[in-house]
Amino acid sequence: MAKTGSGDSLGTAEGAVLGRASHTLHAEDPVLNDTWAVELLGEKSKAEARDPDHERRGREATGFDFRLILAVGIGSLRYAEDEVERAVEDGVRQYVILGAGFDTFALRRADMVGRLQVFEVDFPDVQALKRERIARAEAVPAQLPTFVPVDFETMSLTDALIAAGFDPRLPSVWSWMNTIPYLTNEATEASLAEIATLMAPGSRITLNYSGDVPLTQAQIEYLGTLGDIVREGGEPMKSRWKPEDFEARLRERGLRVLDHSTEADLHERYFKGRSDGLYPAMPARLITAGPA
Repeated sequence: MAKTGSGDSLGTAEGAVLGRASHTLHAEDPVLNDTWAVELLGEKSKAEARDPDHERRGREATGFDFRLILAVGIGSLRYAEDEVERAVEDGVRQYVILGAGFDTFALRRADMVGRLQVFEVDFPDVQALKRERIARAEAVPAQLPTFVPVDFETMSLTDALIAAGFDPRLPSVWSWMNTIPYLTNEATEASLAEIATLMAPGSRITLNYSGDVPLTQAQIEYLGTLGDIVREGGEPMKSRWKPEDFEARLRERGLRVLDHSTEADLHERYFKGRSDGLYPAMPARLITAGPA
């Protein structure tokens, strides 16, 4: 699968965690202090993450600034974690991470041990590679998540989660970040329908999607290049949503939108005043929703 890479080409899972590792190691004030990210990298990627000039050299060599999309990814994960913390304070004890990739929440959040059971849902091959990297890591994980292997396009999320020990009678918090653009609209809608049936009263979900919204010429050109890169890597982007249409899909499934934020909101919350050039310039839409 493209998520795990092939040969010298990084998959989307490792590419994302490489960006988080470099950000954590070198940013003066990390938006997301992902101290476990570097532990999940292969040896070549680990050396690149530890090199403070690697990102700059790559940007100069290719002319493509990955920081613009990295900021959206990091900001979205921070948005989700802030909501998870609020949910835990409200007594929620189950956390489902959809399309988890190389997420490190369970591995680094010692403060959540005994307070929150973390379920990670993703493709089986991604999880197999991640478990291999965890076993090789020098650091000791705060806790291991419950791994739930699912192909969103072909498998039942409900069956897999319940078999893994998830209890749909209890409140839960969910995150679904940086994944929906790679799914078809049909797979996204089918998953939303299942999620809604699994969310007991008091539950909530945070997610992001690629917004079908007016773009500047610079954004059009950037997203065109990004699309070419991920398509050549074997994992093309498949969906964009008009914000009003996405909200309508949630309402149809009995979910109420509590927050609908943009890249400008991400900037205001997490990136304002930075001097390192990191800001979410690409169109991002983030939602927090719960049972109506």
